[in-house]
Amino acid sequence: MADVFFKRVTSKELLDNPEIILKCIEKISLLKELPRNELIALKIHFGEKGNTSYIKSDFLVPLVRFLKKNNKPFLFETNTLYRGMRMNSIDHINLAYAHGFSKLNIPIIIGDGIFGNDYFEVQIAKKHFQSCFLASALKDIKFMLVLSHFTGHMLTGFGAAIKNLGMGCASRKGKFSQHCEVSPKIDKDKCIFCGNCFKICPQNAIEKVEEKYFIIEEKCIGCAQCISACSQGAVKIIWSYQYNLISEKMAEYAYAVTKTVKCFYINFCIYITKECDCMNKEKTSILPDIGILFSLDPVSIDKASLDLVNNNSNKDLIKELHPQI
Repeated sequence: MADVFFKRVTSKELLDNPEIILKCIEKISLLKELPRNELIALKIHFGEKGNTSYIKSDFLVPLVRFLKKNNKPFLFETNTLYRGMRMNSIDHINLAYAHGFSKLNIPIIIGDGIFGNDYFEVQIAKKHFQSCFLASALKDIKFMLVLSHFTGHMLTGFGAAIKNLGMGCASRKGKFSQHCEVSPKIDKDKCIFCGNCFKICPQNAIEKVEEKYFIIEEKCIGCAQCISACSQGAVKIIWSYQYNLISEKMAEYAYAVTKTVKCFYINFCIYITKECDCMNKEKTSILPDIGILFSLDPVSIDKASLDLVNNNSNKDLIKELHPQI
């Protein structure tokens, strides 16, 4: 495992003194391999409309000011597979503005085109993929600072740097290739016909049949929003295949990104929520703020983040939240 550096801090302390991040970076020389006059992508999740737990732009003001002295930083994201405010670049950028990221005064680049269809292929020859379909802009990017919010996740247990790379840097085609074998089912005995799953499905893949709902596999993109919406636990993934398949696929896509771009990593273990920032509603924190972590390796920083979360909760919190994973 590579070195991981940790700073205990709360979100309030970061808001009051965002220089903390820059001081940590300078102290551990995280960006010492970054040459001058280079483009540097800040890979970040802007949060879905209605979500409030994403990494705040206020945390990044001193860091961006520092990067602008010698380099050309920009915010980098890709469009989502499902419908919403992040499905196309225009709405996506407007949402980023609405969530306060315009105050950083740097460009916002949605790297896979207006509708997420722009990609380039990276050969990896791994277990699940011979090649990966990454956002096309990555082929012109040499350096990326990966800013990840550690959260729980309904399909992978938790999400942080590896998910930010693997899913967050994939084109629409790449995202679908990771999700394509994940299709939830509705337990007819548990379903109370409330319609929450039907209303939230971004693909109209759920239909009513005689006061019960069914998922149409041919339309389902495996986003799992219906699982989160169901209060009865009636919507579940049927793990008829190896349960960690999507995690393995995501890791292979993350590997493809690291083959292409030199990355630096910062994980934010603050305002940790049960589900990720893709959820279009406000989520409550499940654990007091822990701090921020820094590393040059995505596996090491995610492992350290997970250990901190479990140690601070005195239990395997992620397993408790998502026992099916």
